[in-house]
Amino acid sequence: MDRFRGVLAVPILGLLLAAGSLARAQGKDGQPLLHPATASQVITVAVKELRAGKHGKQDEFVIAQAAGFPNDTCDVVTTFDVVKKFEERQTWQNIKQRIDVIVNGTSYPAKFRDIGFYPLGLNLACIDFESPMDRAAAQFSVLPLDRDTQDSTGLSYDDGEIAKTDPGTPFLNQRGEISAVLIASPNGPIEFASAEEIRLFLKAAAAITAWPTVHRRNLSAI
Repeated sequence: MDRFRGVLAVPILGLLLAAGSLARAQGKDGQPLLHPATASQVITVAVKELRAGKHGKQDEFVIAQAAGFPNDTCDVVTTFDVVKKFEERQTWQNIKQRIDVIVNGTSYPAKFRDIGFYPLGLNLACIDFESPMDRAAAQFSVLPLDRDTQDSTGLSYDDGEIAKTDPGTPFLNQRGEISAVLIASPNGPIEFASAEEIRLFLKAAAAITAWPTVHRRNLSAI
């Protein structure tokens, strides 16, 4: 799987960097700028390690954290780096860890939807609430994806805003749609995944069932 990730990541990374350079160059000629979504539209995904504390109490330590945004396919889309450690260590018997979605300061237990070939060259991850009731209680709105992806190369980003924006944050076009998502790897450069690439990722995520399918018994068969 690691070898497959590497094969995917290299060509797509090159495309992303090339697209980013083109976007900034064209933006100087009066093209519209993309800006990050407001804090109310961005939530946080945290991976926590549970360790034995004093008097039998478990202490929680945040080992990875990133911004994220809600979607109809995945409850939250975030950068893959925030759950990379979780994925690597989820089978370790001596390590207890959990994923939380944090909305307006309230933490909700969540789970990582393992598509099986992360990061799909896009460094994105799909997070689902453990309970559908928690998702309803979070009461967040879903931002639509950019419909006109052909214009993505004509959009520019403000470098100052990029520098102070957390990975996983969506950047919006003038219509309020997500045109790109800021992603970053621990040892690599900051990149953007476009709306079209996010759509490709969500298509793969949709093929994986987030919850067990409940089959109702036909009353006539009883």
